[in-house]
Amino acid sequence: MTRRSFGLSVMIVASMLTGCRDDETGVLGVSDISSPGWLDVRLTGATGNSEALLFEVLGGPVDSVASASHRVFTNSQAPDQLKVLLVGNLHNNVVAKVWVPNPSEVSRYQIVLEQAAAGQDFQQQSVSSYSLQLEAPARPAPTR
Repeated sequence: MTRRSFGLSVMIVASMLTGCRDDETGVLGVSDISSPGWLDVRLTGATGNSEALLFEVLGGPVDSVASASHRVFTNSQAPDQLKVLLVGNLHNNVVAKVWVPNPSEVSRYQIVLEQAAAGQDFQQQSVSSYSLQLEAPARPAPTR
Protein backbone atom coordinates (compact mmCIF):
# COMPACT_ATOMS: atom_id res chain seq x y z
CA MET A 1 0.00 0.00 0.00
CA THR A 2 1.45 3.37 -0.94
CA ARG A 3 1.67 6.20 1.54
CA ARG A 4 -0.90 8.15 -0.44
CA SER A 5 -3.51 5.36 -0.46
CA PHE A 6 -2.84 4.62 3.23
CA GLY A 7 -3.25 8.30 4.07
CA LEU A 8 -6.46 8.45 2.05
CA SER A 9 -7.79 5.37 3.84
CA VAL A 10 -6.98 6.84 7.24
CA MET A 11 -8.71 10.11 6.29
CA ILE A 12 -11.83 8.28 5.10
CA VAL A 13 -12.09 6.22 8.27
CA ALA A 14 -11.36 9.25 10.46
CA SER A 15 -14.05 11.31 8.74
CA MET A 16 -16.54 8.48 9.17
CA LEU A 17 -15.74 8.15 12.85
CA THR A 18 -16.01 11.84 13.67
CA GLY A 19 -19.69 11.88 12.78
CA CYS A 20 -20.53 8.33 13.80
CA ARG A 21 -22.17 6.76 16.76
CA ASP A 22 -20.41 3.78 18.36
CA ASP A 23 -23.17 1.25 19.00
CA GLU A 24 -20.90 -0.83 21.23
CA THR A 25 -21.76 1.34 24.25
CA GLY A 26 -25.27 -0.07 24.10
CA VAL A 27 -24.30 -3.68 23.52
CA LEU A 28 -27.24 -5.85 22.56
CA GLY A 29 -27.39 -9.50 23.50
CA VAL A 30 -28.24 -12.25 21.02
CA SER A 31 -31.77 -12.48 22.42
CA ASP A 32 -32.22 -8.73 21.86
CA ILE A 33 -31.27 -8.95 18.18
CA SER A 34 -33.26 -12.02 17.25
CA SER A 35 -36.73 -10.51 17.63
CA PRO A 36 -38.93 -9.33 14.75
CA GLY A 37 -37.65 -6.19 13.04
CA TRP A 38 -34.07 -7.36 12.59
CA LEU A 39 -32.65 -8.20 9.17
CA ASP A 40 -29.38 -10.09 8.71
CA VAL A 41 -26.37 -8.63 6.90
CA ARG A 42 -24.68 -11.66 5.32
CA LEU A 43 -21.09 -11.44 4.06
CA THR A 44 -19.61 -13.71 1.39
CA GLY A 45 -16.23 -13.57 -0.34
CA ALA A 46 -14.26 -12.50 2.73
CA THR A 47 -10.62 -13.47 2.89
CA GLY A 48 -9.17 -14.89 6.08
CA ASN A 49 -7.84 -11.52 7.23
CA SER A 50 -10.78 -9.18 6.48
CA GLU A 51 -10.98 -6.54 9.21
CA ALA A 52 -13.34 -3.73 8.15
CA LEU A 53 -16.27 -2.97 5.85
CA LEU A 54 -17.84 0.37 5.01
CA PHE A 55 -21.34 0.05 3.55
CA GLU A 56 -24.61 1.92 3.15
CA VAL A 57 -28.14 0.75 3.84
CA LEU A 58 -30.59 2.53 1.52
CA GLY A 59 -34.31 2.49 0.82
CA GLY A 60 -36.01 3.16 4.13
CA PRO A 61 -35.56 4.03 7.77
CA VAL A 62 -33.07 2.05 9.87
CA ASP A 63 -33.24 2.34 13.64
CA SER A 64 -30.16 0.40 14.72
CA VAL A 65 -27.28 -1.78 13.57
CA ALA A 66 -25.84 -4.39 15.92
CA SER A 67 -23.25 -7.13 15.80
CA ALA A 68 -22.46 -9.86 18.30
CA SER A 69 -18.73 -9.88 17.53
CA HIS A 70 -17.77 -6.67 15.69
CA ARG A 71 -17.61 -2.96 16.50
CA VAL A 72 -20.30 -0.97 14.72
CA PHE A 73 -20.19 2.73 13.86
CA THR A 74 -23.11 4.41 12.11
CA ASN A 75 -23.78 7.76 10.48
CA SER A 76 -27.22 8.74 9.24
CA GLN A 77 -26.87 10.49 5.89
CA ALA A 78 -30.63 11.00 5.38
CA PRO A 79 -33.82 9.40 6.79
CA ASP A 80 -33.49 6.53 4.30
CA GLN A 81 -29.68 6.33 4.08
CA LEU A 82 -27.33 4.98 6.77
CA LYS A 83 -23.55 4.53 6.52
CA VAL A 84 -22.09 1.69 8.57
CA LEU A 85 -18.49 0.94 9.47
CA LEU A 86 -18.05 -2.63 10.73
CA VAL A 87 -14.69 -3.46 12.34
CA GLY A 88 -13.43 -6.82 13.54
CA ASN A 89 -12.36 -10.24 12.32
CA LEU A 90 -14.88 -10.76 9.50
CA HIS A 91 -15.88 -14.19 8.17
CA ASN A 92 -18.41 -15.39 5.61
CA ASN A 93 -21.62 -15.44 7.64
CA VAL A 94 -24.06 -13.02 9.24
CA VAL A 95 -21.82 -10.16 10.38
CA ALA A 96 -24.45 -7.71 11.62
CA LYS A 97 -28.16 -7.15 12.04
CA VAL A 98 -30.16 -4.10 10.94
CA TRP A 99 -33.39 -3.09 12.68
CA VAL A 100 -36.09 -1.81 10.33
CA PRO A 101 -39.69 -0.86 11.18
CA ASN A 102 -41.22 -3.45 8.86
CA PRO A 103 -38.99 -6.44 8.04
CA SER A 104 -41.56 -7.79 5.57
CA GLU A 105 -40.47 -4.92 3.30
CA VAL A 106 -36.93 -6.29 2.98
CA SER A 107 -37.12 -5.86 -0.82
CA ARG A 108 -37.42 -2.09 -0.29
CA TYR A 109 -33.88 -1.96 1.12
CA GLN A 110 -30.53 -2.33 -0.57
CA ILE A 111 -27.04 -2.58 0.82
CA VAL A 112 -24.06 -1.08 -1.01
CA LEU A 113 -20.52 -2.08 -0.09
CA GLU A 114 -18.20 0.90 -0.51
CA GLN A 115 -14.88 -0.18 1.00
CA ALA A 116 -13.18 -3.24 2.46
CA ALA A 117 -9.93 -3.50 4.39
CA ALA A 118 -7.79 -6.42 5.49
CA GLY A 119 -5.05 -7.06 8.02
CA GLN A 120 -4.15 -5.09 11.10
CA ASP A 121 -2.93 -2.23 8.91
CA PHE A 122 -6.37 -2.04 7.20
CA GLN A 123 -4.99 -2.43 3.69
CA GLN A 124 -7.62 -1.52 1.07
CA GLN A 125 -9.17 -4.49 -0.74
CA SER A 126 -11.17 -4.64 -3.94
CA VAL A 127 -14.86 -4.77 -3.05
CA SER A 128 -15.56 -6.81 -6.19
CA SER A 129 -14.62 -10.02 -4.37
CA TYR A 130 -17.01 -9.32 -1.47
CA SER A 131 -20.78 -9.51 -1.37
CA LEU A 132 -23.23 -8.24 1.24
CA GLN A 133 -26.87 -9.33 1.31
CA LEU A 134 -29.66 -7.94 3.47
CA GLU A 135 -32.08 -10.76 4.26
CA ALA A 136 -34.75 -11.88 6.67
CA PRO A 137 -33.28 -14.12 9.37
CA ALA A 138 -33.65 -17.84 8.83
CA ARG A 139 -36.46 -19.26 10.94
CA PRO A 140 -35.63 -22.29 13.04
CA ALA A 141 -37.39 -25.50 12.02
CA PRO A 142 -40.45 -26.22 14.17
CA THR A 143 -39.99 -28.91 16.78
CA ARG A 144 -42.52 -31.68 17.16
